[in-house]
Amino acid sequence: MFASDLEGLTMLAESLGADLVITPQCPVANDDPSGVADAWSTASTSALDSWRARAASGASASSVIVAVWPNEHAALPLAEMSSGEFARRLEWPFAAWYAALGAASSRCADGGAIVAVIERPPPLDAAGWATESGLADAVEAMVRSLARSEGHRGVRVNAVTTPTRVAPSDPIAPLPSLSTFPGRLDGEVSDAVTMLIGPGISGITGTVVHADCGRSWR
Repeated sequence: MFASDLEGLTMLAESLGADLVITPQCPVANDDPSGVADAWSTASTSALDSWRARAASGASASSVIVAVWPNEHAALPLAEMSSGEFARRLEWPFAAWYAALGAASSRCADGGAIVAVIERPPPLDAAGWATESGLADAVEAMVRSLARSEGHRGVRVNAVTTPTRVAPSDPIAPLPSLSTFPGRLDGEVSDAVTMLIGPGISGITGTVVHADCGRSWR
């Protein structure tokens, strides 16, 4: 499992019995609105490329899980966002997702499965989460692309989305279908990932499962 160094994702890896490989974090400081240059310096991008090369060089695995999440964030209107904050919240995570999914493709054995665990605000709760919503849609597109490119060797590529860290404490109507909203990483999310890497859905690829207790209807 290629994932950010977060307690919740460590817990998810443990619940899945996965070996955890930590992905790089954006070098831009949370409180540095001018830090966009640091994120795209030669040293920063070279470090990301080096990580990808190392992560891709390990032994093959029958299943690979990817979850690239920022350390922390809070809702922020797009009109109030600096260029540095935009880079930290969307551009760098997109590049890190690209590197991690590329490494996952290299490590996944023929006939195996890749699952991306995506942090995604449900559409009804997306106010203030424009960058996170855009990133989630972009990763979904990468998942569909990989499903096409890796299908010739029997590799299935799917995604699970979760709003565990971005869900409102008091959701607007209509309320989620299940009272367990927004779900748990070691519960609903782990169960969805287990389903997607399992043998019982051999014909499913390029698909996104929203493990958000019925908050998303698409």
